[in-house]
Amino acid sequence: MFRYLLLLFTGLVLCMNQAMADSLKISVIGAGKVGGTLGTLWAKAGHSVMFSSRHPETLTGLVESAGPGARAGSVNEAAQWGDVIVLSVPYGAMPVLSEQLKGSLDGKVVFSTSNPFSDRDADVGRKALEVGVALADRQYLPGARLVRAFNAIGYAAMKNQSGTGKAIPTFADDARAREMGARLVRDAGFIPVLLPLARADEGLPGGPLSGVMSEAELKQRLGE
Repeated sequence: MFRYLLLLFTGLVLCMNQAMADSLKISVIGAGKVGGTLGTLWAKAGHSVMFSSRHPETLTGLVESAGPGARAGSVNEAAQWGDVIVLSVPYGAMPVLSEQLKGSLDGKVVFSTSNPFSDRDADVGRKALEVGVALADRQYLPGARLVRAFNAIGYAAMKNQSGTGKAIPTFADDARAREMGARLVRDAGFIPVLLPLARADEGLPGGPLSGVMSEAELKQRLGE
């Protein structure tokens, strides 16, 4: 009996250690409705999540609702702490954020849900739409491993459609970014469909790949 209990305990410890080894440290910069929803989904999937904003003291409620794997921090703390950095900020903030985080994101996977809008984001948004959002991202985030996803699905749909077999176009070129992006999409309860960054504009709101759909419907739009 003692030997059985010892083996059972050892097995549980090994499982816990494996789960800890498999979990990620995810920093969410911009803890609004989209960032807050995704971060909560990832925290409930077993990852450690740091929500950050210019006023981290206001994030207590979000941290409590996300669960024991969540915490709050400043933007600079989040950039240093995370294995992967999730950007969920208005695109108009990108020039300031780029300067603030210069060098901090080199070599890290940056997962962007941020979209440019010409009306809300003024010249920053208009220029990003003119040159293409992927090129604009590279200009603001040099040295980062870029992946874009969840760009044309509302936060309510993220919450309500998680786990229902819906597909998310996931744009990346770098191998590590593709791997990490696909994992985060899966761990949020969706199916990643990987595409090159050059097609990222198609996944913006109003684009041909926007909206909530099944994997088959998305691939049909892609002509596959």
